[in-house]
Order: sequence, then structure tokens, then C-alpha cells
Amino acid sequence: MLNRALNRLTGRIIVAMAVTIALTALVACGATAPTDSTAPAGDTAPVAQPAASTSGDSPAPTAVPAESSGSPQTADRGKYGGIVPMQDYAFPNLIFHPHEFTNQVKNISGIYNGLLEYDSETDDPYDIVGDLAESWELQPDGVTFVFHLHENAMWHDGTPVTAEDVVYSMDSLVNTEANRPQTLIIAPYYSAGNARAIDEHTVEIVTNNPAPDFVSMIATDAFKMMSKAWGESGVDTSKWENGMGSGPFKPTKLAKDVSIELERNENYWKEGLPYTDGSIHYYIADKGTAIGSYRTGQVLMATWPVTNLSNTEILELQESEAETVDVYLIPNTSLLGTLINTTIEPFNDVRVRRAMHLAVDRAEFREIFGGGIAPMGTPFPPETWFGRTEEVASQMPGFRAGPDGGKHPGDIEEARRLLAEAGVPEGFEVNIMARTAVEYVDLAQLLADQYRRHLGWEATVQPIDSATGITRYKDQDYQIAAQGTALLVGEPDPIIGKIFMPGGLWIQWSGWEAPQKFKDWFAAQSQELDRTKRAEILREMEDYILTEDPGPLLVYYWSFRDQVVNKQIKNFHMPASLWTQLKHDRIWCDPAC
Repeated sequence: MLNRALNRLTGRIIVAMAVTIALTALVACGATAPTDSTAPAGDTAPVAQPAASTSGDSPAPTAVPAESSGSPQTADRGKYGGIVPMQDYAFPNLIFHPHEFTNQVKNISGIYNGLLEYDSETDDPYDIVGDLAESWELQPDGVTFVFHLHENAMWHDGTPVTAEDVVYSMDSLVNTEANRPQTLIIAPYYSAGNARAIDEHTVEIVTNNPAPDFVSMIATDAFKMMSKAWGESGVDTSKWENGMGSGPFKPTKLAKDVSIELERNENYWKEGLPYTDGSIHYYIADKGTAIGSYRTGQVLMATWPVTNLSNTEILELQESEAETVDVYLIPNTSLLGTLINTTIEPFNDVRVRRAMHLAVDRAEFREIFGGGIAPMGTPFPPETWFGRTEEVASQMPGFRAGPDGGKHPGDIEEARRLLAEAGVPEGFEVNIMARTAVEYVDLAQLLADQYRRHLGWEATVQPIDSATGITRYKDQDYQIAAQGTALLVGEPDPIIGKIFMPGGLWIQWSGWEAPQKFKDWFAAQSQELDRTKRAEILREMEDYILTEDPGPLLVYYWSFRDQVVNKQIKNFHMPASLWTQLKHDRIWCDPAC
């Protein structure tokens, strides 16, 4: 079945392998010029190869000469004009401060710039270049970064972008009183006060310790720079219409639960950009409507790589619309699983959580929803430098198949023993909450069926609108839920920090508390520059999750997230994750959109 699924990928579907960014790659690289088309040639989909070794020692940090982030684009490279209609899988809540929510980035990215960004004009999705920073370098001490800003960069109000704005933005990102999701992500690397302006266009940022993942983090679209004057002006910075950045687009109209519009910044400081006159983000959650919109060309792409379609459905769309649509599948930055409220009985009992882990038939989830190609649901993504191989994982309890296929009977037997020991009776009633987004309701239905078959539970699925579901997560007003999450990049810190560490989003929703040894492991690995030693610490962490306490999350599978792009859109290249290449300033339409 796996081979059949892989064969369906040939043609125009592009799959990137997980790529690791070595510390010595913290250099601004030149941007490439737009090409006429991004449609892959030939009968077989090209596969991006890893850009760095996945084993061995990482070199010690050294000063690296920085290069220019690339010359401005000119009008003869692409076609100007047109409004790009896009699908938005979930309408955002109405708080648009650039540092308030990571999931708003799909709508606001084009309004702002970051210090760095992932190059949107290269086939290497992990190529980091300068954005507001023209160049940068790491000093010999291994913790001091110096960023040199473009001197012509300006905010939408015409005032210049300065080093003081960057200092203000960095401290805003770690504002603990605001309880922002970015704070936990960047807090291991940066503390308020660690940035200073050397002069008007030069800023120094000192990390708390040697931090292998720092540059790859701040290059994502979740870490936008904002005007200090705007932030301190007293204007309501959460309102859509008040958004004021330095980016290629400006906010215009918003119709709640319908659409969001952006228009071209005519005075954008990057010469010749953007190409389009703007975009309209149409809220389309229904799968059938989304598929129909892509087939008819009513929408030409998604706002980011989430469409509400499962891997199986997205493969079917690519097959039926191969002449007009390209599908880009991005691995290891998204997972689907069960979120557990560990503050209530019986889920506060580790034996119950272990039984739930053992009873999940991950192969069935992968086959039905993962198109037969989704990676196995280990806590860390398999086949990465810090994760297990599929072969090893497939022999472990909770992942192994029975002698005749299907769920291993030994896992079911042990799960039932643990539940009996914990005092959970046969016929236990459980409610599985499922937000009406992505494939959550369908996932919940399969989970309910598996728990009926394997544990004898009376499981009921409760569909609920997305916004209400998030509110209930915050209030811990649920038992268990089918839920997914996407990571900034497929590296250890964003995965562990978001799901298992204090302050992480899943911890806030689940109430789970990591033991001190787990926290100590996290701190140790996040500072370890020797990748072999770091991988050893990470293996201890994963072993704890698999054998002692699954924590707040039971992963079904690591999903490919999908970006659908009509061939009318030119100069689109596959991003590294959901949170990269979202400004859409270098795409254009041919024929006109």
C-alpha cells in the first residue's frame, strides 16, 4: 500500500525531506531571481536532499562573514498587477497584534518584515537570507549576533526602521505579562534587555547561551519586527485596520467570517516588490467547497500550507487537477493526535494515559488519513537526526503490528490491565471533542471506534466550532480531543517547547507538568552544540515519553501539510514549514489574476 501511495506522488507533487541547519550556516545568502514557472519538469517528483549531515559533531561557533541578502528585483523579472484570491482554512480571532498569536501570521505576514527570512525564491526551503537585516554575523564568543539593517527600510508611515525598533520588538516578543506563544519559543535563547542598538542601523543581540536553533527560529514569519513609535502610540494595535509595519502590503477590508484583504504598499522599500496588487483571504472551512474552489480557479492558493484536506484528499485533488494545480507537501512540521486534559479523572492517572497510548492503532490512522505515506506517530518525527527510524519504532509497544496485521494483541492486553489497575471500568464513557477544522472530526470518529474496540469504552464525538474549541481548551473544559499542531520548523526545541515544556501551548491546554529531570534534559540539549551528544539527550527524553508518561499528547502520525497552488501563480517555491515564506511579495500571476 505504501508503494502504491508513493507512486501517486509522481508527477507534480513536491516532497521535501527534513533538513537540518548547522550552526556554521548562519550566513545571509544571496536571493535568486524569479523564474518563469515553478512547475516541476519530468515524470518523477524531485526530492530535496538534506543540506547538512544528520550525524556527527557540530563545529564550534565561529565568526562567519555575512553576505548581502540579495539585490532588488526589477520589473522585467515578473508580471505586475492583480489580486490573488486565497483560501483561509480558519478565520482568525480579531486580535492582530504581530506578536499576539502565531496562527495570525497567515494573514498578517505581508504587513511586516522580520530580521531574517527563509528565501522564497530558491528550491532549498531552508535557505535563510536577510529581510530587514542586510547582513549579519556571529561573533567569536558564540552568543553575540550583530545585524546590519537596510538603511532605506521604512515603516508604512514613512519613518525609517531603526535599531531601536528591533530592540523594542525583541523585548516585546518575550513580554511574559502578555502570555504570548512566541515567548516560550524564544525564551530559552533570548531575555529582555539582551539587545542593544550600536548605531541607528546596527543592532546587537546576545543569546542566553550558545543556541543552535536561534537563527532558524527568528527567520520564521512568527518573529516580526514592529515600530516602537507605533507600539507606544496608544493606538489599538490589535485591530486589523490599524496594522502598521514595514512590509510589502497594507491591511484594508475585513468581513468577519468571510474575508480579509491586503493591498500593495506602493512605497515598499524593496525596489520592484511586491508584484501583485494584493490578496483576498476567503474563509473556506468546508472541504467540498475548498476542493470546488480550487477546481474552478475561484481561489489560486492557500494563505499557508493548511487547506482542511487530509493527505488522502489532497493527493486525490492533485491527481484529478494535475493540469492546473500543483500540490506541495511539507513533512515533519505538523502532527495529528489526541490532546488529554490531565487535570481531571481518570486522565490524571499516568496508567490511563499509557493505556490510551498502547490502544491507538497508528497504522490505521496513517492508512486512512495519511495517504499511506505519513510518517509514524512517535513523539519526535521519525527519520530525522533526533528521531527514531521507522524500522525501529515499528517494533515498539504502541506502534507494532500483530502477527496477522492490525493492532498487536499484547498492546491491547497491557492497556486493559493498566485500566483495571487504575480502576477504570469496562464501558467507561468518554467524550472526544473535535473542532470543525482540518480533519479533526474524522480523526475523532476513528479514535472513538478504536477505543470501543480495544478498550471497551463508550466513546462519543462532540464536533464544535473552531473558536469555541480553543476557548474550551484554554478553560480546560474537555476530557480528550482530536487535535493537531504545527511547528515553526522541524527542529527539537520548537517541538518539545510547544508540547511538553511549562508555558507551552499544549501544557496550558492540558495541565500536564513535566518532571524536573525532563526540564533539565531540555535545558541541556538546547545548549549542546555537539549534535551527537544532543541526540543522546533527546533520546532519553523520547524514551521517557514512550515508556513512563506520554504526557499531554498521543501522536497518530506526523502529517504532511499541504500547499495548493494554481499554475497561474508563478515563482512559488515550497516553504520549510507553515511559518515561512508567507509574505507572498515575490509571486505573480500569468495569465493575470
